[in-house]
Order: sequence, then structure tokens, then C-alpha cells
Amino acid sequence: MKRLLLIGASLVLMLSGCQLSRAAEPAVLEEAVDAVLKQQLSAFITDIVGGNSVILADDVFMQQAELYISQRMPLDAKGNPLDGRHALPAYRFVLLKSVRGCLIQHPASGNSALLTAARCKVLPVNTL
Repeated sequence: MKRLLLIGASLVLMLSGCQLSRAAEPAVLEEAVDAVLKQQLSAFITDIVGGNSVILADDVFMQQAELYISQRMPLDAKGNPLDGRHALPAYRFVLLKSVRGCLIQHPASGNSALLTAARCKVLPVNTL
């Protein structure tokens, strides 16, 4: 009986280890952003930021797994910043590598999208 429990516990530990290794990890792109990938990234980001268009650099996600986009300052009818609206947090996006491929994620909402036009590699731990 003890032997069965030991085997069962070992099996559970092995399976949980496999699940941990399959979790999505921070990543960087292997190649420069082409038009198709830029469109996929822009579509996801634009949806998250409420329809405001964004301009992405050609080397986005090449050096870092994170991208921060500042929120547009709300203005009054005269074009002056609204009081109390100057400390809006930036939107944070993370590039992840999973068993499915490269994903872009917005951690605050939990939304993510598979980037079919991307090739990425796991970012070494010491570069985060």
C-alpha cells in the first residue's frame, strides 16, 4: 500500500513538473517585425487601448519582453489637460512563448492573442 502511495505521489510530482515547464514564458522576437506581424500587434493593442491607434517601432519586442504604452492625456474643449488626469498608468503588454507559439498578453485584463506571424525565443531569466 505504501508503495502505491509513493508511486502515485511521484507520478503527481512528475506531471505537475511537466505542466510548469509548459507555462508561457517571457520572450523576444527572433526577427524584425514585418507588415503582417505589425498588423497583428497593432490590432490587439488598439483593441486594449480603446480604439486609439498606435505606432510601433520595427524593433518592438526584439530586446525586451515588455512594452509600455502611455495613455493619451484627456483634454478639455480648449486642448488643456484635464485636472487630476496627469497620472494615468501606462498600458503594459508582454510577449510570451508557449507551446502554442508566440503570444502577446495584456496582464491587467488577462487578454492574449496568438501571433501567427511571429517567431520568438524565451528570454533568459537574468535579462528581465
